[in-house]
Amino acid sequence: MEIMRSTRTAIRALALGGTLALAAMPARAVDLVGMGDSIGEGVAAADAAWQTQIFSYIAWVGSQMESDVKIPLIQTNLFGIVGDVSGRSRIFPDMITTNVAVSGATVHSLLNDRSSAATPDAVATETDLVLLPRQQTQIEFAESVAPKLIICWIGNNDALGAAISFAQLDASQLTPVASFDKDYVELADRLKVLIAGGSKVVFANIPDVTKIGFLVNRSDAESFLGFPVNLPDGHFTTIVAMLLMGIAGNDDLISDPNFVLDSTEVAKINARIAQFNQIIQREAVRVGMPVVDVHAIFDDFVANPREILGFKLRNRFLGGLFSLDGVHPSTVGHVLLANEFIRTIDSAFNMNVPLIDEPTLEYLFLFDPHIDKDGDRRVTGRFGVGFLETLGLLLGITGDPNDFSPASGGVAQMAGGVFWRDE
Repeated sequence: MEIMRSTRTAIRALALGGTLALAAMPARAVDLVGMGDSIGEGVAAADAAWQTQIFSYIAWVGSQMESDVKIPLIQTNLFGIVGDVSGRSRIFPDMITTNVAVSGATVHSLLNDRSSAATPDAVATETDLVLLPRQQTQIEFAESVAPKLIICWIGNNDALGAAISFAQLDASQLTPVASFDKDYVELADRLKVLIAGGSKVVFANIPDVTKIGFLVNRSDAESFLGFPVNLPDGHFTTIVAMLLMGIAGNDDLISDPNFVLDSTEVAKINARIAQFNQIIQREAVRVGMPVVDVHAIFDDFVANPREILGFKLRNRFLGGLFSLDGVHPSTVGHVLLANEFIRTIDSAFNMNVPLIDEPTLEYLFLFDPHIDKDGDRRVTGRFGVGFLETLGLLLGITGDPNDFSPASGGVAQMAGGVFWRDE
């Protein structure tokens, strides 16, 4: 009962943050602004919808701060995909949102991509959908309200394309270092003005995108497919290619190098991320603000899996840290991220924002729709919440009827399960 009570309180706070105070906000009356990309927007299973937006790490931080964070709650459909605004709409289109993170955003687009929609009928892009009815960029919104605290986690998409371009895995999608540097300096300079006026900023760096659940090695692929796969050590393919191989019944697809991320390309991606993170750290130090070391935190999650009720959270497909798309965090993944941001905020700014407690984390784990808790290679999913959820049901990956209550042994005995085994 205590678990349910604390969780209901937290969820109520998150929901209220996205639905109250529809009127425009006076300047300098905002506690928290979230800027960033799809993780901040609350994408899961390749769509941003209210069912997961209320569980984004930004929403959790706001809730724990008892801040009235306003979320751009989105209603999607059976075929919704983030970035495609046809059939996807804001539930409260007149609300001035304070979480303005936009899926697909890079450092450059955070500075330059401006919403041009003043009315719902004019929405043409994801930026329009999130910032409606304001006609601003993410940074312009932050400048216009001068909040007490800004969460600024941006840069993931400057590296991520190299890992998720499933039919062109060649590391060509990485943002040039000079461009990243120029844009991040401008970002820091503009935030420095807000800092001089009393705002606080918490930055975050870029994790190793070659360790996301979207990428699979030979062991992963063979465990899922049940037949040998010709993928050398240190090489990866994607869950898209894996599913296509499952349909074909063979591994012919990955004889094409475009469907394989080889070890040389992995090294190139990691080297570029290291350069990006050096820039982020340098600029944060220059303006006197902290950085959440997501890179080190994620590496630790991979090397030392967190256990919840005896289940080890893995970075692999359906393993616990990622949602159905293998790219964006699961509900539990967002909670873990939120706690890391809270730790940095408390330490850097001498605040006392409480961490999300273990009973809430356990409750959310049990009802997380994208974790294969009973090891049968299926998850419950959320049918109707976007195209990938619909496709997942057709492919037999979602729709598990008993994932909440395994037939034998309980959750504590499912660590490793049938699909993911302890090494």
